[in-house]
Amino acid sequence: MGKARFIPILAAAALTFGMSATLAARDASFCAGAGTQAGAAETGAAPCLDPANAAAAATGAKSGNPVLQNNKPGPGSVIPGPITRTGHFVYRWLRPELPSGETIVLLHGSGGDEASLFRLAARIAPDATLLGVRGRVVQKGIKRWYARVTPTSFDQADIRHEARAFAKFLTERMAAEKLDLDRAVFIGYSNGANLIAALTLLHPDLVQRAVLLRAMPVLDAAPATDLKGTRFLSVAGERDKTYGPFAPELAELLRGHGAVVDTATVARGHLLGDEDVKVVSDWLKAANAVAGQ
Repeated sequence: MGKARFIPILAAAALTFGMSATLAARDASFCAGAGTQAGAAETGAAPCLDPANAAAAATGAKSGNPVLQNNKPGPGSVIPGPITRTGHFVYRWLRPELPSGETIVLLHGSGGDEASLFRLAARIAPDATLLGVRGRVVQKGIKRWYARVTPTSFDQADIRHEARAFAKFLTERMAAEKLDLDRAVFIGYSNGANLIAALTLLHPDLVQRAVLLRAMPVLDAAPATDLKGTRFLSVAGERDKTYGPFAPELAELLRGHGAVVDTATVARGHLLGDEDVKVVSDWLKAANAVAGQ
């Protein structure tokens, strides 16, 4: 889990090659209503805030407070802290010059942010509109999607709380942008992939297709959800000693609820690389072909 914080370093790894031109061709106006900054790189734009919390965000910015709310564990809690939580989701858009109509929603791993998966996703689907979102929880200085107890056990109430908040945010944001949620593909890495799997089980009408990179099941008791019609790709790392052993369990969990789950294992550890790009690209092409039948 801790290795996820190094995902921005992909800019210096194999995923970087050839990406400057791809990203430069995109429209980097990340917020609805913001001025178009054609040709800007994704790191050059300010993050977007959930409009419902714009006033609170402005107040926080003036005071130097990043709008973090204390989230103190209750008596006897075993959740390691300190834990803070933002009252909004920070997000960014990355748009191609000629969008295909497909939207990819990106959820980062522990320590990442809303832009961490842009380079990966732009290689996978160059013509898709990308929406990168940042998790609201900061635990011991690390950005996350929900509070964890150990690297492989998590606060159950917090998973449900954050999944519910994200479902509301996503529904409202896609409607505001007039984008079809049914055509969206979710790609999550590690902590973000875990949230996608939990979100699908808790709010089954949101996710139709999803790619889960280095994921594991996080719900202790999954609801009796019907996932018929949903399709997943789960990509495990052969040398991922922490999450790799849990990948088969997650696949079986989703299949047990009616989902179609394709699995792949790449010759890597927990970090992502070129192998992931190829596997996910091939799967998306096949999934799109099936959807178009």
